[in-house]
Amino acid sequence: MSGLQKSLGGVVGTFLALSTILGSGMMILPGTSYQELGRSAWMPWAVAAVSVVPLLYCYAWLGRRHPSASGVAHYCEVAFGRSTGRSAGLLAMLALVAGIPATAITGGRYVAEFAGVPSLAWVFPVAVLAAATVIGCLGANVSGRVQVALVLALFALVTCTALLALGVHGVRAPSVAMPPLGELGSVLTAVYVAFTGWETVAFTFEEHKRPDAIPRIFAASYVIVVALYGLVLLGLFSAVDSADPALDRAPLLRLAERSLGDFGRPVTLALVVAAIAANVCASVLALSRLVFGMARSGYLPRALNRVRERDANPVTAVLAVGAVLAAIALLGATGVMSFQLLFVLSGGIYFVLYGLGAASYTKLAGHGPPRAVAALCAVTVVAVTVLAGPPMWMCWALFAVVLLVTALLSRRPSRRDPSAGAPAREPAR
Repeated sequence: MSGLQKSLGGVVGTFLALSTILGSGMMILPGTSYQELGRSAWMPWAVAAVSVVPLLYCYAWLGRRHPSASGVAHYCEVAFGRSTGRSAGLLAMLALVAGIPATAITGGRYVAEFAGVPSLAWVFPVAVLAAATVIGCLGANVSGRVQVALVLALFALVTCTALLALGVHGVRAPSVAMPPLGELGSVLTAVYVAFTGWETVAFTFEEHKRPDAIPRIFAASYVIVVALYGLVLLGLFSAVDSADPALDRAPLLRLAERSLGDFGRPVTLALVVAAIAANVCASVLALSRLVFGMARSGYLPRALNRVRERDANPVTAVLAVGAVLAAIALLGATGVMSFQLLFVLSGGIYFVLYGLGAASYTKLAGHGPPRAVAALCAVTVVAVTVLAGPPMWMCWALFAVVLLVTALLSRRPSRRDPSAGAPAREPAR
């Protein structure tokens, strides 16, 4: 058995998408953007929300026509050949291996501060990754149901907190004053992290019962995400002063305290646990599917290609992913590995993956209207790359180096057993 079982429906798929997007960015970015720009902070969020639409369209189009556990690696391979596909897959693995522990560590820091127990800063990330691994071993359906429950709890807590803030303190209209372009560009670059995650959920598309539902999944999750971020910003505008020093550490805690009083701290703790657990569960599932897909294509050891006979679940890949992520989380939480480096790598590479998906769409969709979508994607990718500065340039340079090395290695004659046969053909375009 070489394929994954098609067990995911549209509702679970939508919640999987929400889980991958509503992670640590939601807990920090609304506060930092408000602190930087005041009530003009809605502007970078609006620009990011609008400009990301063409990129999401590309991934929805690709996912519907080329559903694969390898996601962007498969899209790049179909469009540009094995070397580009392999490079994109390796880069996606690096982004997830850095980003998932960083998200878990962020949750650990929140929980440790709220509970007043410093050891939770490393215990929580390891525990949530272990739980996500166990859930992943139970299968995509079980993982999906867990994420439905967690995201529903998260949505209810955030919505009620924001609406209570608006009811208690009144609505303060967003400002239309244009901030300096330099500040706006800096905040916009950071805010884009809140709109990454759809390229991650693409690794689960092979398990969808109906690939034609993928565009609707993207559309529904996009609307919910934008509405949720909008509510949080409006709540902060009404209840919290933009000079509050807590905005860059725990904005949701401050919002909950201003709305719920003594209940603010436990509500925020529940919100953080739900957001982090949902994001980590979805991301571990997605990364295990990418590892499985890369192994199936011959890019990783074949042992990672094994699936459990009764449900076609790649348990070996899930266990390998869980062990690696837990080790990195432990190193990052204890200071042995740079926590900031994990975030820089994951955020920058996620956007590179958006660009690679858009390039694959441009190659595969043909002429006519798709060219207009491709042009909009190009404007977004170039603008964000320029505004982000050296950290983003480093991620594109990393992709260029990986692509060059992969291409050179693929041209070297194999020194293994010559009877192994001819190399695999590139997939039909």
